[in-house]
Formats: sequence, C-alpha cells, structure tokens
Amino acid sequence: MYRVYDRRVEIPIRISKGADEQARLRKLERWPREAGMTVVLDESGSNFSKLVQIYAADYGLELGEKKWDVKTEGDTIRAKLEIPLLKGGEVKGVAVMDVQIPKTPGGEEGNNVVYTADVQYYIEIDEQVLAESTTSGVVEFTL
Repeated sequence: MYRVYDRRVEIPIRISKGADEQARLRKLERWPREAGMTVVLDESGSNFSKLVQIYAADYGLELGEKKWDVKTEGDTIRAKLEIPLLKGGEVKGVAVMDVQIPKTPGGEEGNNVVYTADVQYYIEIDEQVLAESTTSGVVEFTL
C-alpha cells in the first residue's frame, strides 16, 4: 500500500463549562463520529469524507463498510475509523482517521473548556491500482 494522502491536524473541541465531567467525556467520545469527518482540511473546503469519495472515484474504487473503534486508554480517548476501499470486492486501499483526545482540557475560552484533538487522516492505495491508473488513457504509438 502507498500513502496517497496524509494529514495531521490539531482541532479544538469546545464544551460548556456547565457540563459535568461525565457529560464532557461522553461528548469527547462522540466527537470523532459526529464531527471528525466533517473538519475542513484544505483551502477548497474539502473534508475527509469528501476526500475519500474523490480518491475512490479517481482510482475506480468503492467504499466498504466503515469500522469504528472508540476506547479510553488512561487519560486519553482514542478513536479510529477505517474505511476499506474495494475493487471487485477485494480490498485495494484504506482510508483512516486516527484520533487522540486528552481527557484533560488544554484551556478555557469564554464559557467553554477547550480540549485539543490530535487527528491523523490518511488514505492508502494498492501500488497495482496506482500503476493501472497512471497507464490508463495513455495513447500508445510507435515510431
């Protein structure tokens, strides 16, 4: 597999100071599913969900079933989303969102406490699929 897209970002998550500790933790655990895929990642306004669709279409791949894993490890909430990219029913790539959120806020902003999510987004595609796409549409000729 070759990594065709790789981006790491830090994203602030604001939660009201009025929310109790359990409500804050539940919100942090839900954040990757509710907002993680819709964070704008580039100047064109694309989010990861849109980028995955674009890469899949460019390489003739279909999106497989999303697999979520959210767990708490010590003082950190970890979430991972994997979307297999398929061609003819076979996995030929994967799109991944890997999130780490500390349970301790990094600061305050107005009436909110602010947590910082460390998020890595990446897309990997099989080398054979990449090679096929670079030669498709090329006109052959001999001299």
